[in-house]
Amino acid sequence: MNNLFLTGKINIGKTTVLNSIKEKLNIDHNMIGGFLTKAFLKNGKVKGFYIQPINYPLEKQPEFEKTVIGYTPDGIKWVGVTDTFEGFGVEILNYCLECPFELIIMDELGFFESKSYIFHQKIHEIIESKKKVLGVIKPQPTIFMNSIRNRKDVIIVEITKENRDYISTKLYNKIR
Repeated sequence: MNNLFLTGKINIGKTTVLNSIKEKLNIDHNMIGGFLTKAFLKNGKVKGFYIQPINYPLEKQPEFEKTVIGYTPDGIKWVGVTDTFEGFGVEILNYCLECPFELIIMDELGFFESKSYIFHQKIHEIIESKKKVLGVIKPQPTIFMNSIRNRKDVIIVEITKENRDYISTKLYNKIR
């Protein structure tokens, strides 16, 4: 199985487990592509999230504003930035398809990209490729996330307090 996605509650350790599996796979860092989702703060509070590519040429990376995928204007309601997914997100995914990467990291897929249909298509193209995919997917149901969950070529594993300390070894054996 080439496509493994982790899910679970906020701060349960999904990215930690992902990184542990990645290390166990022992793939040269230069053969890993994809993206990470990172938070940005303002006055000590999470104000939004941006997409950070993995092994993507620095000269092709846009200014910070064009990497923002979601933000909260009022600290309550969250707004997804479809243009970032359809622009920079699709560029990252196309680069992953063009390059000889052995592993594609997608940390993480969620609800911000719900209306980013070209981005959805590219995610599915990568899943259908021969490349290994290791990702994180939010547990909330959306049409897009359910389209990934319902694929027969994808394994979804919930990370919990009870399994997070040992699950990476078990999952490594499924994806290697």
